[in-house]
Amino acid sequence: MTSEPGSTLRPAGLLERFHITRQLLGFDSCVICAAQYSSKLRLSPSILYPALGSVIHAHCALGVRLRFGHAGGPAFIRLGQVDLDRAVHYISEDIALETMLEAQFEEQFDTASDQPLWRLTILPDNTVIFAYHHGIGDGRSGISFHKALLSALSTLTTTPNHSPAHLISVPASAELSPAIENVTSLSPSWGKVFREVYDLFAPTSWSRGSSAWTGRSIPHNFTFRTNVKLIYFEPEAVAEFIGICRRHHATLTSAFFTLSHSVLSGIILPSESKTISSYIPISLRGIAGTSPDVFCDHVTAYHFYPPIQPDFSWADASGLASELRSQVTKSREEIGMLTFLFGKYESFFKGKLGTKRQGGLECSNLERVDLGNDATKGDWSIIRVIFAQCDVVVGAALKVNMAGDPLGGLTVAVTWGDDAVERSLVESFVVQLQDRFTAVIENGNNWGVNRAGIMHEA
Repeated sequence: MTSEPGSTLRPAGLLERFHITRQLLGFDSCVICAAQYSSKLRLSPSILYPALGSVIHAHCALGVRLRFGHAGGPAFIRLGQVDLDRAVHYISEDIALETMLEAQFEEQFDTASDQPLWRLTILPDNTVIFAYHHGIGDGRSGISFHKALLSALSTLTTTPNHSPAHLISVPASAELSPAIENVTSLSPSWGKVFREVYDLFAPTSWSRGSSAWTGRSIPHNFTFRTNVKLIYFEPEAVAEFIGICRRHHATLTSAFFTLSHSVLSGIILPSESKTISSYIPISLRGIAGTSPDVFCDHVTAYHFYPPIQPDFSWADASGLASELRSQVTKSREEIGMLTFLFGKYESFFKGKLGTKRQGGLECSNLERVDLGNDATKGDWSIIRVIFAQCDVVVGAALKVNMAGDPLGGLTVAVTWGDDAVERSLVESFVVQLQDRFTAVIENGNNWGVNRAGIMHEA
């Protein structure tokens, strides 16, 4: 099927509309997936632009913008072309990566313009910061971008083109991946509906979140700033940690969340709270039959309330791994509940201002990037990957974002908003998280770790 520039490709789906509205209100800005490329060559426009042309031709989501004003809500429309001179920005000076990521989160997409819903920032060390609208892609879509870019760089000629084409035509036959509700059932069970209705109308003290730690409440006059702290764990340490996880029937996600939860628990004690309202995003690509290499917004989250517990336990990590496996199907209901908003997304988000924050801790894991045959092909490779997200106004107070690189290293981006939690708390959290990770590796085969970093029987 072909379409003319400016034609509607399809309406935004349930989850896409959720993310579009959140950004439109200024509550969110973008998702970031950055990667450092290794080569004897510099990612100059003469090399990058032809490769980007191939990526845009392969991924329709990179050639769309939004249209508003229709009764059915926002829709995706096809751009005629993408101007790379406007979408790609080069930084000549050495600036800390954390600072660059924070600057990207400050910059909103102008969804009323003729620009695509993404941008690139190229640093002197060949780090490519890919910032994109959550409406066109989930976290793994960022990995899809970098895998496609690496493949294009590895196959295209490296002969410098001093006048590379900066206007890339968007294929008329391009099609977006379907919305999640069109590839898997999202219908919530009656039990799920009852629980949500109960939490909505029951006295606040009776709700599951009443005694949960969620950081500071959401102010009416919020400050839109996303802070970033990066932690890097070497491949050898990560491999050893994962090995210990397997021996305890845990996963990297379940163990790292349990580690993060125990550290945060120790910091906020003593506290009137009894639990920490927590989220772990779950990819729906597998259950929806969606390729891992396409752009889509096919993600949900498991929301739960683990008791405040400052001691790390492998039993907790193992139990959470089992629970996450069982939640892959159930967690679809979280998106299905959006149908009960009846399109009133804006009122839903504005209604959160001045109320208790819903989430305290969120832990995301994009897992290790598998490059397959492209890992050793051509003059290019990827040596580091960073994933981070915004959503600081109404989202979880503290977000722990993990991404594994092809070499086996792990980068953790801790993000938070000025209104959500104190900087001193986050700085303490980052230091203790690194220390406790090291303690688990050194002594964690058969033991847990308490809040003082002392080993004890798990």
